[in-house]
Amino acid sequence: MTGHALVLDFGGPVLLTPFELAAVESGTPAYALLHQRGPLATAEQPDPAWEDLQAGRITERAYWATRAAQWHESGGHEPEIRAMMAHLYEPARPALVREQARALVRDARAAGIPVGILTNDLRAFHSEDWIEKIEIVGDVDVVVDGSIEGHLKPAPRLYELLSQRLGVAFADMVFLDDQATNIRGAEALGIPSVWFDVANPDASYAEVRKLLGLPGMEEGGDG
Repeated sequence: MTGHALVLDFGGPVLLTPFELAAVESGTPAYALLHQRGPLATAEQPDPAWEDLQAGRITERAYWATRAAQWHESGGHEPEIRAMMAHLYEPARPALVREQARALVRDARAAGIPVGILTNDLRAFHSEDWIEKIEIVGDVDVVVDGSIEGHLKPAPRLYELLSQRLGVAFADMVFLDDQATNIRGAEALGIPSVWFDVANPDASYAEVRKLLGLPGMEEGGDG
């Protein structure tokens, strides 16, 4: 296996996070639960459960299951993750995808670099109809979804499946993910990785471009 590949987590690096989407819903249960939480938490308003997730003490699904239950108790929809995600993400629309992600995928493909999405919960959180309407999913070469495969990041098997399907060795991947525990799992396998900073996306994309040898946005990227 030779050559480089770009590997993207979906929620966060590609798709706007629930925390960002809830910020425009002032006065709602979503806003009360998610505004300035998760990666956007502050010292004045910390999110201990998110810190537990980053440390690997709980899973991402456990985090969101708790938030969905709180959502329900606060007068939101059914106490299910999918119901909460549907409220925030439906209908499927271009504005849900980061423009920087579109440009990165486009530039990588133009340079002959294969692109994969490595996600834990795409189909666990979203319907097939919704996924089909998010065009960037169809623009990549491989999608490995833990909710289908039966393994979740940071389990090595999920990274192995992506390596096999992309035909690229671990050392030749560049992996972007917003969960520290997933970054640790990738780095343990020798995968060059970049932690995606939701509060500073441009810096994260710039680091990925540097590792892949792609020009930065200011150097001619056309996103």
